[in-house]
Amino acid sequence: MSGTDPVDPTLARLLDDPAVWAEVSPGLRERTLAEALGADTAGAPVSELPRHRAPAPRRRPVWQRPGLLAAAAVVVVGLAVGGSLVLTGDSSPSGVEVALAGTEEAPSASATVTLRDEPSGFSVVLATDGLPPAPEGTFYEAWLVAEGKGKVSAGTFHQRGDEDEVQLWLGVDPAGYDAITVTRQPVDGGTLAEGVVVLRGELPQT
Repeated sequence: MSGTDPVDPTLARLLDDPAVWAEVSPGLRERTLAEALGADTAGAPVSELPRHRAPAPRRRPVWQRPGLLAAAAVVVVGLAVGGSLVLTGDSSPSGVEVALAGTEEAPSASATVTLRDEPSGFSVVLATDGLPPAPEGTFYEAWLVAEGKGKVSAGTFHQRGDEDEVQLWLGVDPAGYDAITVTRQPVDGGTLAEGVVVLRGELPQT
């Protein structure tokens, strides 16, 4: 600003105010910080005053954390299937094995059934020992049996070749059924006829 320029009146009043030119009193900073941080810090040196720390982030409740909620749901579902045969998602390559013993209709026969959950249904591999070929006019049929629930067919075979292992399929979950049986059925009666039980084994319950 040159010597000939007029002075702004507002600026002139501010420059004339003695408070503008007053010295800052000693300890002003310390007193200001102490008052902001609490009365118990009054008079303490600046280096000893507590530093301000940001509050710790609040943790979201479990019901607001989707990952933990999903894990809890899996545990609940796993507990809910207690007391029944669990095959769904079975990671064992061999599946669940059930031993079948011959009845008085086939006392020298026995078998092992391997059940496994597959994408197309429940695989039933029946390995027999000592079971004779089905006589002419008959065939064998495997069943899931449950007391008070009836039975469900797992398929038919006749055991007239050299192989003692039969691949069958179930369209229902074996959970909730009590046993597996093999019956000898008359051809003229079909699968609906009441056959003669030749093999039977209890399903394991967990």
